[in-house]
Amino acid sequence: MPSDHARIQVLSPRTWGEFGNYLAATSFSRVLRGAVDAEVTLLEAEPIVPWLGEAGAEIRAISLGSPDAATRTERYMALMSRLQERFPAGFEVDPGLRQAEALSGLVKHLRETTPDVVVGTKGIVARLCVAAVRLAGLRTRVVSHVTNPGLMDLPLHRSRHPDLTLVGLERAKERLLAEEGGDPDRIRVVGPLVAQHDLRDFMTTGAGGGAAGTGPWGGDRTVPRLIVFCNRGGDTYLRLLEHLAERHPHIDLVFVGYDDAELARRAAASAAASRVPHWRFHSRLTQAEYFDCIDQASRSPYGLLVSKAGPNTTLEAAYFGIPVLMLESGLPMEAWVPGLIAEHGLGRACASPQELTGVLDGWLADPAAIERHKRRAQSFARTVLDQEAVARRIGDAVRTVLEAR
Repeated sequence: MPSDHARIQVLSPRTWGEFGNYLAATSFSRVLRGAVDAEVTLLEAEPIVPWLGEAGAEIRAISLGSPDAATRTERYMALMSRLQERFPAGFEVDPGLRQAEALSGLVKHLRETTPDVVVGTKGIVARLCVAAVRLAGLRTRVVSHVTNPGLMDLPLHRSRHPDLTLVGLERAKERLLAEEGGDPDRIRVVGPLVAQHDLRDFMTTGAGGGAAGTGPWGGDRTVPRLIVFCNRGGDTYLRLLEHLAERHPHIDLVFVGYDDAELARRAAASAAASRVPHWRFHSRLTQAEYFDCIDQASRSPYGLLVSKAGPNTTLEAAYFGIPVLMLESGLPMEAWVPGLIAEHGLGRACASPQELTGVLDGWLADPAAIERHKRRAQSFARTVLDQEAVARRIGDAVRTVLEAR
């Protein structure tokens, strides 16, 4: 049993960024439990701060309902501006009546639970925690865990006031110091933390993961194996599947329309009409299915992940040595990901569905191109994604905050 004199709460929104942010918080909590002598509790932020869920629902509507990337960017930035106006720079150290009302649930929660450390896994959540600790009159220390370096490009998520800020990449620290100033010793670069197998917490545990396909992956390792992961984009990916069924029906393919059973059903119906019965379709994978997908794609020289260009998805794929073919999302905090993919040769990020389809045609006609990116992904995983080193750095940093109590 961890020491009862050290209690850490990890507070994460589940509705911001689909499941990605909460998945990152799950991984972070797992690492903390093994790295520090403390009781670590992971909590969803929305029951404590309900308006975070309202904002998360608006983000989802923007993501799914925008007709193109430019519109998505415009709508998302408009929401960020409204929230920044509500919580302006520096409000953390001198919250006014308006902010105090918005934080009443968080203040009550902290007073009742009195954690030694509270970790916000979104910059805005960490800022809210700094203000709530002051309003509650507590000595709780606040840690900001930056799950995506691109968030440092948004004023809403930047602050110099947490007791400690953990970032995955140096660019995030540089951006934060350039915009906010503060003490550089309170910003630690710990390296990218990937989910590894923590994704199991976001799956079903048995059958019933959605529109199931027929049978396992094929046994021929020389056949390209695609995982098409859709947590935004809808019909864009359906059109891609129609194209693949017409031009490349021999490939192995697993389609995951995350938490969208109707999308998975439509995709399966389209494939059946195109007579590619060996493809598989899910809205939610079982654990066994997930591990099978990752294992088969990882072991295949021509395994490939097709998805939107999200940071967590990209790093997760690279960790397992799976190259990516991504579609730029239009979300500003993900705009840095194509550069990461290009710099390290992890695959390709495309600006339009047409470009993505063209690149995929070229790679499937010459699978050796996929294999070259696979080697680069494996090298990146060895040199950058050393998770034992990341866990050690996280533990060392958080212990300094615990010791400062």
